Amino acid sequence: MTGRVRTSFAAPWMRRSSVALLLSLFLLPAMALSSSDRDGMAGAPNGANPGMRMYREGILPSGEKMRGETSGGVLFSGAMAACANCHRRSGMGSAEGGTGVRPVTGAALYRPEEVWGVGPGRKAPRGSQNWPVYTDKTLARAIRDGVNPAGRRFDPAMPRYTMKDADLALLIAYLKSMSATSAPGVTENVIRFATVVDTRVSPDRRNAMLDVLRIYTRDKNAGARNEALRARVAPWTDARRFRAYRTWELDAWELSGPEETWEAQLAAYYRRRPVFALIGGISAGGWGPVHRFCERHGVPCLFPNVDVPVVSGPGYYTVYFSRGVVLEAGALARHLGGEPESIRRGPVVQVYRDDETGRAAADAFRESATRSGVSGLRDVRLPVAGDPPGRILEEMQGGTRPATVVLWLSGSDLRRLGIRRGGMAFPGRVYLSSTLAGTEAAAALGVPKLDAYLVHPFALPRKGGERSRIRIWLKARKVPPGEERLQANTFFAEAIAVGALDLMLDFFSRDYLLETVEHMAEITVTPSAYARLSLGPGQRFASKGSYVLRYAPNGGGFLPVGGWIVPESP
Repeated sequence: MTGRVRTSFAAPWMRRSSVALLLSLFLLPAMALSSSDRDGMAGAPNGANPGMRMYREGILPSGEKMRGETSGGVLFSGAMAACANCHRRSGMGSAEGGTGVRPVTGAALYRPEEVWGVGPGRKAPRGSQNWPVYTDKTLARAIRDGVNPAGRRFDPAMPRYTMKDADLALLIAYLKSMSATSAPGVTENVIRFATVVDTRVSPDRRNAMLDVLRIYTRDKNAGARNEALRARVAPWTDARRFRAYRTWELDAWELSGPEETWEAQLAAYYRRRPVFALIGGISAGGWGPVHRFCERHGVPCLFPNVDVPVVSGPGYYTVYFSRGVVLEAGALARHLGGEPESIRRGPVVQVYRDDETGRAAADAFRESATRSGVSGLRDVRLPVAGDPPGRILEEMQGGTRPATVVLWLSGSDLRRLGIRRGGMAFPGRVYLSSTLAGTEAAAALGVPKLDAYLVHPFALPRKGGERSRIRIWLKARKVPPGEERLQANTFFAEAIAVGALDLMLDFFSRDYLLETVEHMAEITVTPSAYARLSLGPGQRFASKGSYVLRYAPNGGGFLPVGGWIVPESP
């Protein structure tokens, strides 16, 4: 159900946090919280609730496609006709250009005059809202005929649906269910979060992340002590903002043992103390078990620190910084595809550890290289642990001098490889992974003259800059120094969670949290280690490209060659 709004008002909402805040205070209270993730159906297949499947996928209970037609005669069916396309999965609506799409949750449709109130039984002052109140009968007419209870026709973009009475009743029942109660992990006074910690990660890295999360949470709670009093005495226009305040609690869910047991461990944590969302997190390998847990239970996971995210299959609830080493592999292949034929035609040798991270990088590079016209690729696979084998150089050569060597190796591996080589020069170009080895990667090889490049999916290295603000924050709170990228990314994850909850007011909907994070990713002023963060509707990888840097020895560091590379999606 759409309505026209002034372009000068709606468009900046998508871009500027200050206007977004105004909208949250004066428009969003007319919306109701989504309960699609907290009414017993969270994480369940859409087919488990036929109304949900109609709303999200445009599929009728019979398995046939929903059909709708705009007043201009444009036909929609199936996924194109799904309500969630415009009203979003949360039901909270959206705005694009000059068109505002109103919320369709039960409270917004059936009780719009109550959601402005400042307490039980309190309604908005007369004239403060003019949205009509629906009944089942008038809502059915609206869906079929595109007419609101006052007889006003909707925007032409709103389809009119052809639907049987029984199917329409299921859809209406689902809309009404989208405003029941708050999500798990939320009480009258507390909102609980967790972060996931892989115990294989070194204590220094674990503590670097946990210190930031815990101190940020402490500061957030200490900075907002009087909201309960303000909610009682504030004008009705402000009361809802103060009433939304909850004390934050943060749990650390530690995972140990074989990864195939992790989902059961997560489920046990969740049964004992349900949480509203996961913030940050860290793993020594991939994120598959956590990703699957979040999908199954409908729990948002915001920006974990992981090099091998889940890049295929179902994925709605986990938001990643980037595709990790898979992104690096695609960017490198595209870069090599634009190089002279002597480089592009190889031979190209890639060296990697036979662990989850190494295989993910190597597999992605192999696939991307084919699409980019890079040929002559040869693999050198190292054991999961231990020093590189004594004949590593011979294995790289393979009887033919390679034009390019790609090392998917950590900094410690590169140092050991440098010692193993005894200072011998590498053949051809050498490409290194910034994700795995950092910007000190080339120096770790110990070769004075090295034609080395770094695939770098982060912001360009520079002195000072936005990240200096985080350093000041850490120093002021006496946070022990740690890995800078990790601390910056963790700071960003919690900052965007705090900002999103502020805009959501007391609509504690998990789907709405993710939609709010999508809007905030590009406009937030809090820096992370990554560049050019943005999220469109349903997108779950915020940084989509990478730089390639060239090593300048003798203290020159790495300098960019070319521009920002966005690889083709597989």
